[in-house]
Amino acid sequence: KPFHCVQCGFCRVGGVEAFRHCNECCMCISVTVFDNHQCFKDKYKNNCPVCHEDMFSSRQSPQDLPCGHAIHAHCFRKLAGFDYRCPICKKTVVSQQSMAAAWEARARDIAEHPMPADLQRIVDIMCNDCEAKSHRQQWHFLGIQCPRCSSFNT
Repeated sequence: KPFHCVQCGFCRVGGVEAFRHCNECCMCISVTVFDNHQCFKDKYKNNCPVCHEDMFSSRQSPQDLPCGHAIHAHCFRKLAGFDYRCPICKKTVVSQQSMAAAWEARARDIAEHPMPADLQRIVDIMCNDCEAKSHRQQWHFLGIQCPRCSSFNT
């Protein structure tokens, strides 16, 4: 069911009853996610950070990431096959519960494979997930775990 959104100035497919226009994002959003979406000014007027195609006029549906950035849904599925971070802000896009087992395994690997003395060094980090800054952390090539949220997204 095609419909024309006056605010978008664009015809959409799916029926007017299935969408609601967000003035901040400048886009019609599915009513099923409208109340929970994060608004960013002109969020959908940007290109998809993966394929670099226009999201506003695209026939491919956009998907909001937990950080609030938008990406084509099919691009997100491709991205999820090899990365767990937003391509814009680098925050983890899956739940911490989903990542817990992987982070525990990485912490075990780090404990089982200490750095040789000539490669040991102390670094300052910033976590991309909780944005905590941590000073004087032991560097390891497998990653540095955030002492605040346990993420390795540093």
